[in-house]
Amino acid sequence: MRYSTIFAAVLASAPLFTSARPVRARDAATNALVFQFANVLNQLESEFYKQGIAKFQDSDFTAAGFTSSAMVSQALTTIKADEDTHIAAIQAALTAWGNQPLKCNFKFDSALTDVPTMAATARTLEFVGVSAFLGAANLLPKDLLDAAGMILTVEARHSTLLNIFSGKGSAIPSAFDIGLTPQEILGVASGFIDGACDLGLTATKPLTITNKAVNPGDLLTVQGDGISGTDGLFCNMIQGGNATSVNLPLASCNVPQGTNGPIAVWITKDNKPLSNDVTTRATDAQVAGPAIIFVDSQPEQLGQMVRKA
Repeated sequence: MRYSTIFAAVLASAPLFTSARPVRARDAATNALVFQFANVLNQLESEFYKQGIAKFQDSDFTAAGFTSSAMVSQALTTIKADEDTHIAAIQAALTAWGNQPLKCNFKFDSALTDVPTMAATARTLEFVGVSAFLGAANLLPKDLLDAAGMILTVEARHSTLLNIFSGKGSAIPSAFDIGLTPQEILGVASGFIDGACDLGLTATKPLTITNKAVNPGDLLTVQGDGISGTDGLFCNMIQGGNATSVNLPLASCNVPQGTNGPIAVWITKDNKPLSNDVTTRATDAQVAGPAIIFVDSQPEQLGQMVRKA
């Protein structure tokens, strides 16, 4: 029954993409690029959930503090089904436009070592999914933007659920989200891509935050290509709703007091704050990033009911 529901949803949603007005060659190329990017990102999420659901048993979720393993399994299965529906609709649009949908391979060895790591990674991936659609919105014409927004809102629901599943985070930590460019999203996701997956985009250099947990006031420690020491380097932290990043010398990259929820972090070689607008965010001084971290300074009862610390 579930698969017939997915098939019906695909039939219903595909025309949202394929019935758009005729577009110029340049628009068509951009549309295809954005949808190929969304196709690969949704494949990554779907494969992640597939492997995680197959690997972990009820006892693993119980050991990780979840009060109901059935609740978690049901939610993850539903999220995966949503991702599969998105993939089918996006690929139907690409095919209708005369493009061959990419099929990429992924590896999640480091992200599926245990349930807590899986839950934390899923939380990041769902936030990245929201940021990806927000960041690509300016590249699409209005008719396709409306259709893409129908996927974005579902990704946001997934993100809220994974915030709750953290057991320590706020379900809705900010009134605003953060948009990331396709190149920035690929920089975050590149570690999970196994082999060739040519989207025609150059990913930003990956950045790793090495702190095990992050609280307001903590000094961030980082790793990444091009980062050796702290001299002449600056960290940039963007939170939802802020017009620009907090720019600090890397040697004193302390999380601002009052921070709660996701932060996108870049390393740059100058002290100019980065814009929170993907259309104006400077790239010439960027060294690495973004990396996504969660600062869970305002835990809520809902999460604590679902998962015990």
